[in-house]
Amino acid sequence: MFRAVWFMLLLGILAITAMWFADNPGQVSVTWHGYVIETSAAVSVGAIATIAVLSALIYRLWVFIRGVPAGISWFRGEGRRRRGYLALSRGMVAVAAGDPGEARRQAGWANNLLEEPSLTMLLSAQSAQLAGDEDSAHKFFTKMLENPDTEFLGLRGLLNQATKNGDNYQALKWVRRAYQLKPESDWVARTMFDLAARAGLWSEASSALATAARKKQVNSAEAKHSRAVLYHQMSLEAEASCDNAKALKLSKKAVKEELEFVPAQLHLAHLLMSSGKQNKAFITLETAWAATPHPGIAHAYLSFTEANDAMARMKAAHKLAALNPKHLATKLMLANCALNAGLGGDARKILEEVSALDEAVTSNYCQLMAKVEEAEHSDIIAAREWLVRAANADADPSWVCQDCGNAADTWSSLCGACRSFDKFQWRRPSRVPGLSAPIDDDPKAPRLVSPGTRLAQEIDANGIEH
Repeated sequence: MFRAVWFMLLLGILAITAMWFADNPGQVSVTWHGYVIETSAAVSVGAIATIAVLSALIYRLWVFIRGVPAGISWFRGEGRRRRGYLALSRGMVAVAAGDPGEARRQAGWANNLLEEPSLTMLLSAQSAQLAGDEDSAHKFFTKMLENPDTEFLGLRGLLNQATKNGDNYQALKWVRRAYQLKPESDWVARTMFDLAARAGLWSEASSALATAARKKQVNSAEAKHSRAVLYHQMSLEAEASCDNAKALKLSKKAVKEELEFVPAQLHLAHLLMSSGKQNKAFITLETAWAATPHPGIAHAYLSFTEANDAMARMKAAHKLAALNPKHLATKLMLANCALNAGLGGDARKILEEVSALDEAVTSNYCQLMAKVEEAEHSDIIAAREWLVRAANADADPSWVCQDCGNAADTWSSLCGACRSFDKFQWRRPSRVPGLSAPIDDDPKAPRLVSPGTRLAQEIDANGIEH
């Protein structure tokens, strides 16, 4: 619509101009080298306009002819770039698909077509890694450090290689440099903390954790737990250096950060007892039991009482149990103390109270019931049945690694199986059922015997040892 209006307006202006020149023809006379040219003003204006249009067309034609070589060169270069980026994309797809030959071939094409190593070097390094050529990949990653645009990618590749090879020294070297480049990166901060913690560099790990917490890269609950673990480890290190005052101070910080962190509570009670602060040691254990009952707490508490007979230990157990009377760990502690004191009836009563709970029927529970049957009624058959159930019952809680499922009797900051930091949790180990073997009709074929069946066979043959 606007174009139509503009065209009509322009056409009107031209018509008005033509009419004005028709009404006012005028006279133009030009003398040049003896020649005299006389014409009207309208014809003169038309001639001048025609010459201007022809001059403009000739100029545009000259500019076009002059720019043809550059245009051809640009077109060819643009085609090379398009093919280069296509090869780069295909190479990335080949890496994702696990095709090292295609990845390396496309990386070569991309490098020749683009002539920009900063874009193609990462693909070359990844294709070399995919082909198992770690030396070539290392060279590519190292070369990437020379360009500020690819330095961080090169550092990440070198860091992954060092971590894969178990070279914590080199991994720390690369992650420190990456941390200087990208301190706001969540991945870099976590890797920095994890590697420093695995290396036992507690102060450096604490500094990395503080920075990550300040930048909201970890939530407050995770930060508090990690600080508790670090303070606990630093306390153990100070104690090993015979600096008990520093160890005690750090242990108190660990407990303050997380009251339910049982290893820190046990270590604090130990340090307090070693310093002659017996009452504070008992208060620490009682507070820990009220928050999170744990067999280790009960064992430390009863050992600190220095009771000479089973009845005195039973009395101390009842004092501790009053702080968390309904917990399963409390019931099992009381039942075990009652058995050691010769109170089989009391132990049976306590165990029967928790028998309705599915989580209570563990291997330890079944063994306690077997002891009760043997101690109270000398019922060997009933005791044998409980031992068979113990062999097939769920395992009791232990320190289980969240990453690999490794179960340990004592807590440690590093998993001995997968070397993960701070992954142990107090829970029951997972039981993974096995696959059923095909039925073999051959009676002479060897049979697999379950642990419970084997134990029952041994008990039937030999009886129960007294």
